[in-house]
Amino acid sequence: MDWISIIIAIIGALTGGGIISLFTIRETKKSMKIDNAEKEDNRWSMLVNGLQDQIEKQNERLEKKDSRITELEDTSAMLRQKLDEANTALAKATLMRCSKLGCKTRIPPFGYSELTPEELMLEKNTEQSE
Repeated sequence: MDWISIIIAIIGALTGGGIISLFTIRETKKSMKIDNAEKEDNRWSMLVNGLQDQIEKQNERLEKKDSRITELEDTSAMLRQKLDEANTALAKATLMRCSKLGCKTRIPPFGYSELTPEELMLEKNTEQSE
């Protein structure tokens, strides 16, 4: 009878374990799905964090480039202003150049009317005395 009780115990253990394993299989599948979902979430969050870091670096680079562009535009505007002033001075000097060479009294072709009446009278007197 000893063998019969052992066989019955083995059959009972296999049958009871089989029923229990049916319940645990569902639970293990659910836990595996949950674990896989967590792993996938972690991967996506790592990817998002990496992309956010890259975006921040790109924004910093763009800000540096924008500030450099602004600096160069300011320098360019300043140089254009200086060039305009120099060209204006050159044009004025060209217009005010003396038309008589080697004379003691300069007569510029333009800007002559800018003299006051007293200066005009004084200049006429100096021309007549020569």
